[in-house]
Amino acid sequence: MSLPAVPSLRVAAVPLVSRPGDAPHNVARIADCLALAAQEEIVLAVFPETCIGGYESVTKLHRAELDALAEPLDGPSVSAVADAVERFGVAAGVGFIERAADGRLFNSYAVCLPGGARHCHRKLHAFEHRRISSGDRFTVFDTAWGVRVGILIGGDNCLVENMRMTALMGATLLLAPHRSDGVDRTGGRPTQPVSMEQSMRCWLPARAADNGMFVVCSEGLEVAGLERSGGAGMIVDPCGRVLAERGTQDALVSACLETGLIDGSAGRQWLLARRPELYGLLTRFGHRATDFEPRSVSSRGGIAISFAQVSRDRPIR
Repeated sequence: MSLPAVPSLRVAAVPLVSRPGDAPHNVARIADCLALAAQEEIVLAVFPETCIGGYESVTKLHRAELDALAEPLDGPSVSAVADAVERFGVAAGVGFIERAADGRLFNSYAVCLPGGARHCHRKLHAFEHRRISSGDRFTVFDTAWGVRVGILIGGDNCLVENMRMTALMGATLLLAPHRSDGVDRTGGRPTQPVSMEQSMRCWLPARAADNGMFVVCSEGLEVAGLERSGGAGMIVDPCGRVLAERGTQDALVSACLETGLIDGSAGRQWLLARRPELYGLLTRFGHRATDFEPRSVSSRGGIAISFAQVSRDRPIR
């Protein structure tokens, strides 16, 4: 059973700039940010997707390079973050390439809480590398703050159903870590189908309001040579209002979450007004709408089409 929610809690999105392939360096930077967060009385710091491995895109990595990045949930990097969480008393969410017990790789996100608890979400829609598998379940958990937390990574947030399912499982605070992706193997269009600008400016506030929950989003980038370009962060309340945004490299984009806004939000009222008996089609349709009446198709595979042109100057007889 979840505890009563505290009246407010301060959280931060941290647009960390990571060093590619240098997990010890990136973990040290995470610890520095947690020390700063403790000084500002922040209880939860949300770091970007794959911030421990540090690559902006893993698409172009060879097998050996990807294997070198992968660690289990109880591996040295996440364990070092957990140690820093205990030291500073600030919970942290961090992204990493996870090696499961069966050898499969996942784009995962671990939340380490003071007291030793760890919760891990595996990205549901992993497209960034052919060797990275997609997760098969939602991740929602209770906290000592009385707030139920859900996690969706990067493109997970682009599908309306994912956010709605997370809300229906009781999440009132969604962590939405992100990382800008590079180009595909042919050097063409970006592998990330939706830009971070679209997600942060348009979709995340709308979906926070739809579902009556707080959303904390952090985007990270990698160090490119000697140039460092920061990511971005955004914190949205259950009414869709942006409480804090942007920031510079490794800066804390923080806001105080007033938990009393959750139950009074329109999104929570809409959830109560749902009629699940009407939504069966959501589970029947796949990528193709196969439940409609089939179209008339000729023997050569063409679709039969008929049309008529009607003059506006003469009456139809």
